[in-house]
Amino acid sequence: MASTFFGLTIAYSGLQTYQIATNTTAHNISNIRTEGYTRQVTTLNAAESLRSYADYGTVGTGVEAVSVSQIRDAYLDDKYRDNLSNYGEYLSKYNYMVQIEDYYNEINAEGFTAEYNNFYNALEELEKDPNNVTIKNQVINCAQSLCDYFNNISVSLTNIQTDVNEEIKNKVDRINTIATNLASLNKQINNIEVRGGEASDLRDKRSTLLDELSQIVNIDISETRGQNGTTHMNIRINGQDLVDGYNFNQLVTTPKETRRNASDATDLYEISWEGGMDFDEYSHSLKGELKGLLDIRDGCNLSIETKSGVTETVAGYNTSYKGIPHYQAQMNKFIATFVDTINNVFTKPNATNSDGEPGVEMFVAKYAGDISALNVAVNEVLLTDHNRLATTYDASKGESDASLVSDLLDLKNEKIINNTTASDFLQSVMSEIGIDVYRAKTFDTTYSTMKASIQNQRLSVMGVDEDEEGMDLMKFQSAYELCGKMLSVMTEMYNKLINEMGV
Repeated sequence: MASTFFGLTIAYSGLQTYQIATNTTAHNISNIRTEGYTRQVTTLNAAESLRSYADYGTVGTGVEAVSVSQIRDAYLDDKYRDNLSNYGEYLSKYNYMVQIEDYYNEINAEGFTAEYNNFYNALEELEKDPNNVTIKNQVINCAQSLCDYFNNISVSLTNIQTDVNEEIKNKVDRINTIATNLASLNKQINNIEVRGGEASDLRDKRSTLLDELSQIVNIDISETRGQNGTTHMNIRINGQDLVDGYNFNQLVTTPKETRRNASDATDLYEISWEGGMDFDEYSHSLKGELKGLLDIRDGCNLSIETKSGVTETVAGYNTSYKGIPHYQAQMNKFIATFVDTINNVFTKPNATNSDGEPGVEMFVAKYAGDISALNVAVNEVLLTDHNRLATTYDASKGESDASLVSDLLDLKNEKIINNTTASDFLQSVMSEIGIDVYRAKTFDTTYSTMKASIQNQRLSVMGVDEDEEGMDLMKFQSAYELCGKMLSVMTEMYNKLINEMGV
């Protein structure tokens, strides 16, 4: 049968257990504003009963705290992290597509449209007075302004591409840092839990890192528990191990030996595993901020731009997104076609200036190589001598003949690029950008809303609620006081038994 003083043991178990429960509640309350903190609960069980060898069978031994554990929902965690990957991808795309749109809007509002119209307005004036040196100078200056705008746009796109490239490197470095920390946390957690403890706060740190990592790149997470109480966590990217228990792999960024697209900036990084294994950065299954940045930097709409300005499809080497390479290629295509069309008029066999000198090309390559948006300028011959500007096909008709200028004016409404006019072609490029920006913004907003919604669901499970913790505090306080009262009652009973009934 139970000891005469067994009641003290039962009362003490209640004091000890509700002290633990109160401490857990205090821990929750103190972390009520801690980001990433997961609410903890103390699990209480009735202590194992003792056989009394009496008619009533067994005697209860009080209460015990079985564990202090976190309240999380693994399904909501997976759902949240999957959405984070989508959110990260379109957040990156939206941020950079807005920058690209800003440059093109400048062209649309005050840049290309104005300069393009100024060029043709000057030609209209020249048609009226083809021998006027001042008007010739105006035409040449307008042509140079047109070149400057395309030079600036190309440089701006290249600068954005360089910025994206550096951000890709930063994201890869952050992935490596997180992987190192996760492997370390796995070991620390197991060191505690193998002894029967619960490494709740370390698990919170690990979960926060997993949330951050999933926004950068989509990950597959598996955690298995061994017989000795330890767990083994495996984290994979694109089916390849990033973290495997206490071990981790590192990603490296290496400048590409050759340019992927002819207009690409130099030293763009390619991503691979430290051991030399291919990372497959253009995988269709890749998501997250890294995917968004790669699409912006390398997205060529399935067509690689060669040095000759031709775009060609190369299997297994493309991204379908319309990123910087695509818009660089469109600008280059516009300039190459526009310049070639204008130059063809100026260099026709009978093209001459009013003095009978043969016509020369208006546009030339600024540097060595093919003409492109970056590499276009007005012929130095025309900048030096405005009179060399050809205006007629027959100088014998006199200085008033402007037949060549009339042909140039006809080109404004002629379909010269993709069965459309030069102006309409550029407007279509701007429309593409507008659609891409709207799409990125729409998805960014959608996934942002879903992020907040799923997080609210997670917080309803793992978050600390002030009212709930307040009620728990009162509940455990009351239980503790009752156990204390019971201890006091038992003391009086034993005092009666020992001191007053002893003789």
